Amino acid sequence: MKKNERNWKAWITDNGSYKLVALFVTLILWVTILGRGDIVMTKDVGLEFLLPKELVLAEQRDLKVSVEVAGPRMALKKFGQNPGTITVDLSRGKAGRNRAIISPKNVEVPFGVKVRAIKPEWVDVKLIPVGDENGKGI
Repeated sequence: MKKNERNWKAWITDNGSYKLVALFVTLILWVTILGRGDIVMTKDVGLEFLLPKELVLAEQRDLKVSVEVAGPRMALKKFGQNPGTITVDLSRGKAGRNRAIISPKNVEVPFGVKVRAIKPEWVDVKLIPVGDENGKGI
């Protein structure tokens, strides 16, 4: 019985300084990884519209929305360098005022990044028939 007890004590105490350093390094890594939170970034992103072929936008202005995303630093760096554009489907839109709703699933983000908010959540656009670029038909 004493032999097993002695082996156990020797296993713990042999190279004790190395084991103590390894324990501290493990604890530091564990706290660092678990304590790391997601970073939040807000970026202005342009809008593109899918329109019916017989309609066009009445006013060609640069529409942008503010997108708030959260995720790991490297993934947000990719998103920040090239946020791209948000495509909104108005293919079922009719001539006149239309409300384009911008949902988080319209925003393409890198893996691990989540869309937290989009402001504004919708924009009003006026669609006019092709050939009526003056906008007087509606």
